[in-house]
Amino acid sequence: MKVKWTWRKGLLLTVVLLAIGAEESWFAVSPAHWFRKVDYGAVKIDGHPVDADIFFAEPNGEAEIIALVRLKDGRHYFLDFGSEKWRRGNESEYVRLFSGVWSLRSMPEGLYPEQEPLPFHNLNEFRIPTQDGHEVSVQF
Repeated sequence: MKVKWTWRKGLLLTVVLLAIGAEESWFAVSPAHWFRKVDYGAVKIDGHPVDADIFFAEPNGEAEIIALVRLKDGRHYFLDFGSEKWRRGNESEYVRLFSGVWSLRSMPEGLYPEQEPLPFHNLNEFRIPTQDGHEVSVQF
């Protein structure tokens, strides 16, 4: 029984190493899917700070950063700094891994339909109107 378990571990390790070494590695080589967690940024609802997770993706380099903001109340937003647009997200669109998330859609192709944010009050800020009349503000 112990020999089978060791054989299974070896097979799993081999498959993982082959996946990482492949040209189209699902993790390290595909920046259009990978969002890394960042520790900076402030999220507010109607001017009051809230606890949220923020993740950055750089599909085409640092000039076109896309952010995923996960509020603890279950709302999710994708913010596109290149086009200065946003859209609501859904937890079924990504998988939480290690110190980031893996988007099931390629970014920025997965950002449509997009919406214009409210007018900016501060630099590097997205102001998002919610369906219930509140305002979510994300500033970096």
